[in-house]
Amino acid sequence: MMVAMATGQVLFHRFYYSKSFVRHPMETTAMACVCLASKIEEAPRRTRDVINVFHHIRQVRSGRTINPVILDGNYINLKNQVIKAERRILKELGFCVHVKHPHKIIVMYLQVLECEKNERLMQIACGLGEGLTAKKHALLPWG
Repeated sequence: MMVAMATGQVLFHRFYYSKSFVRHPMETTAMACVCLASKIEEAPRRTRDVINVFHHIRQVRSGRTINPVILDGNYINLKNQVIKAERRILKELGFCVHVKHPHKIIVMYLQVLECEKNERLMQIACGLGEGLTAKKHALLPWG
């Protein structure tokens, strides 16, 4: 799921390269990017699962008591918004959703150097990979 999250970040960056945060709600778009990325990376998650995780994170960050999502009209509306956002992202990106991550190359080099057991080095390398991806996609929307 780690690669799917990185793919979701790239899709998010690509989408907002040309779209407004004001006109397209960020959280709904983020959920849609995670759903779409999980499908692209062949680790599909249900929309309900993604909504539950976002709901849980929101509760933890605000320091509220953890409660499950209530399956009411608001939930159904949110789920439909996420599905529509997923379609909007695909349309905006012209269905061009292939993402080439630098993480895989970095991990391969660490394996060649026999350093893949070093957790701290792996974290730094993955952070470096994310930085390269973010900079690349901030400058080139289809990079």
